[in-house]
Amino acid sequence: DKEWIRNFGEIWFMQYPDEHPDFPSDKENFYGWLMQFRDGNRIDLHVETIEHAKAHMGDDKLCEILLDKDNVLPKIPESTDEDYHVKKPTREQFSCYCNNFWCCLNNVAKGLWRKEIPYVQDMINSWIRKQLESVLSWKIGIETDFSVSVGKSAKYMYKWLSKEEYDAYLSTYFMGTVEEGWRAVFAMTELFSAVAPGVAEKL
Repeated sequence: DKEWIRNFGEIWFMQYPDEHPDFPSDKENFYGWLMQFRDGNRIDLHVETIEHAKAHMGDDKLCEILLDKDNVLPKIPESTDEDYHVKKPTREQFSCYCNNFWCCLNNVAKGLWRKEIPYVQDMINSWIRKQLESVLSWKIGIETDFSVSVGKSAKYMYKWLSKEEYDAYLSTYFMGTVEEGWRAVFAMTELFSAVAPGVAEKL
């Protein structure tokens, strides 16, 4: 029954993630609605059985019990984002990330030479950018004793990077031209080259 959720207000658009055919779901135990209302409010509503909730409440330390009218839920530790803090890499991880950054740039150069901009964008944003984000995150981790989260897609890096570093990072995004692509690639390599050796030395 999906109609009762309309008691929250007039729904503008909505997703049913548990009904997506390409992703696993367990509708017998939990179900979710992602709702955007016309009044501007957004609710991601997730319902589940008591048994499933008890078994999985500790899966994410950000969990916080706001109200338990029937006292059916267990006591849990105070909410914390520590599971999402930047993790200190091993020497092997660091080396592999650096290797992946530089080796995958070959694919970008090939794509730019062939003017295959969709391929170039995918290689940069799905592969190379992730390596750059990791090195910048490790720099932040060193400076904060690995006690902070930079957020999903590293969206909070600006809080700890210098303005110059963050502006340099933003300059690695580009529109759909070969010239812009080359400019972004060189911006990436300059930033990576400026940050990675210092991170390696301090780790």
